[in-house]
Amino acid sequence: MRRLASLAVLGFVAFTFGGCPIFSENDDDGYCPDGRCYEDDYCSQPSDCGPDEVCGSNNQCHVGQCDVWECPSGYFCDHTGFQVYECVPLDSTGTGGNGGEGGGNNPAVVWCGNPDDCAADETCGTDGTCQTGDCTDVECIFGFVCDETQDPPACIHANPAGCGADADCTALGAGYACVSGECTAPADQCFDQTQCPAGDVCNSGKCTPSCAGNELCPLAYSCDAVDTCTVPVMECTITNDCGGPGAVCVDGACVPRSFEGGCLLDEVWVENGCIPDQSAIFVCDIEGQQDACAVGSICLHHSCYISCAAPNENACVSFPEFDICKLVATSTGEYEVCGSDSNLGSECDPTAGVDCAAGLVCIDGFCK
Repeated sequence: MRRLASLAVLGFVAFTFGGCPIFSENDDDGYCPDGRCYEDDYCSQPSDCGPDEVCGSNNQCHVGQCDVWECPSGYFCDHTGFQVYECVPLDSTGTGGNGGEGGGNNPAVVWCGNPDDCAADETCGTDGTCQTGDCTDVECIFGFVCDETQDPPACIHANPAGCGADADCTALGAGYACVSGECTAPADQCFDQTQCPAGDVCNSGKCTPSCAGNELCPLAYSCDAVDTCTVPVMECTITNDCGGPGAVCVDGACVPRSFEGGCLLDEVWVENGCIPDQSAIFVCDIEGQQDACAVGSICLHHSCYISCAAPNENACVSFPEFDICKLVATSTGEYEVCGSDSNLGSECDPTAGVDCAAGLVCIDGFCK
């Protein structure tokens, strides 16, 4: 919590200005609610910060809203009105934007984010609640459309490739996984952290935030045994398990509800929830050639890697982060490229159907 400033030390200043002493080194520190003045910006809950401030995911107070700074552990950023975002507890029954308006005074309201959250004779409506009737009577929630060819008519994903979990993709073939809400072929999944945003690793074909070195996990997740953010802060089977309109159940985790497809930066919409973007970043297409890569690099699995094949055996010396010349096998052959002891492992590859033994997960090519 913020430390109460010593009025004894600053008594002269307080007396002179007839108010509370300002001693911060920057404009974003210090404020004086009810005559109390605080010295730093540490926070653990929204009430720790001043007016027009938000307690961010880094436990610091910032001027602005949580659509930019996110929220501390135990809270999610709720879209409570037009251009209004507030941090509310994960088990809150707050407004939840458009999804929080439909329960009325009905104590038996059941919250939903996708059709599977509701009973067989109900439809997940646009207000995020389960309503009696099929989708010819009740309009489907955002992201779903009514399929009247079914008996009875039912809501299905508007995107034919849409999914909420890997199990939704098994009918498409071996290795297909639900990545960022779309069933994705093995060839289009990540196989190494270099294909993911900074701070992520490739966990079984999905870019996943890393919590190695005590890095903070994104909202709604905590650190697992292999230092990736995959453990739900609040587990669920259906959205109603999450306790209110502000969160939905996505793949077993209560996550912030999306407002008509909108999510924070670096997040993606999945069945009306917002989760970290899991998609690989691809920059080239032709395996084993320079393609769109810089001179001296080659394209492997849609990403550029520095070649250390003859006559460039010493190429990795100039790159401290990737100072090991590694032999990498792909569908088109074997290539020598610069890597490190934490990437480009050869023990597993979700893009080639090379899995780890039961109980282990594939992290950047290593079974852990």
